[in-house]
This record gives sequence, structure tokens and C-alpha cells, in this order.
Amino acid sequence: MRANRVRIDSSASVFIGPENELTLKPGVSIGKGSVITCSDEMAKKGVRSRIVVGEDTAINEYNNIRASGGEIIIGKKCIISQYVSMIASNHEINTTEYMKDALWDNVKTSVTIGDDVWIGAGAVILPGVRVGNGCVIASGAVVTKNVPDFSIVAGVPAKVVSQRPIHA
Repeated sequence: MRANRVRIDSSASVFIGPENELTLKPGVSIGKGSVITCSDEMAKKGVRSRIVVGEDTAINEYNNIRASGGEIIIGKKCIISQYVSMIASNHEINTTEYMKDALWDNVKTSVTIGDDVWIGAGAVILPGVRVGNGCVIASGAVVTKNVPDFSIVAGVPAKVVSQRPIHA
């Protein structure tokens, strides 16, 4: 552990819009090429974005974490492998405007990752999802629904395939 230190690789990009919140607790690391976005440029008026990353969590290389129009909370002592995407909101899909110009919807606007979670390479965590404590998300999984504590999920869409052993 690097006491009271946050490490952000020089090739990572962090975007924080005005009046939005990014909190990185001690020991957090953000790997090369990762993009962390906490902005409200496409959110409805008055909607702010928030990202909180817990102590000793490793966000490895080339991740895409976007809380535009919502919030992403990642617990402590998590491992976020390479090429993971976490998105807290989606574009509205009405036909009154081009999708490129559509604002973020406000229906599902959060992602919550519990403590001690391992998210495998290439996984996608979609808006409105809560991943419980102690979970393992398999590489390439697309998580569309909440995941109970200590579950191991895999697939597209992700489904519980096993439970992580609990040791006292």
C-alpha cells in the first residue's frame, strides 16, 4: 500500500466538469490510457455527476469510467482489470432530436460497486447496476442487473454462475 497516495498514470485522462465531484481515496491507482469522466455537459439542467473510488482500489489500463449525468461509486480494495467500461447514464432515444444531440436520460443514473470486487478485462457495467461486496465479474461480461454479494457472474448478459467461498 502507498499510504495516503493516489497514482494516476501520465497517459490517463481525467475530466471533471464544474460543480461535479471526483473523490479518490488513499491508495487508489489509475492505469495508463484510462479515461475518467465526471461531467454534466449532456445532462439535464441541474443534474450533477459524481465519482467516488474507495481506498486501495486499482483501476488498471485503458478503462472507460463515465458518470456523465449520474454517479459511480466504487468500493475499497477492488481490482478493475483492463478495458472495463462503467457508464452511469444513457442518451435518451426519443425521435424528436438526433441521438447525437440527445441529453442523458435520468432513469438509471448510477453504478455502485461494493468492496473487494474483481472486475475482469473487457467487462461492461451498465447504468442502474449495483455489484455487491466480494463479487467477481468475469472477463467480457455485460452486467445489466444487480449482482448479489459474493457472486461470480459471467456472460452476455451476465448471470450468476457460482458463489465465492466465504472464509471466516
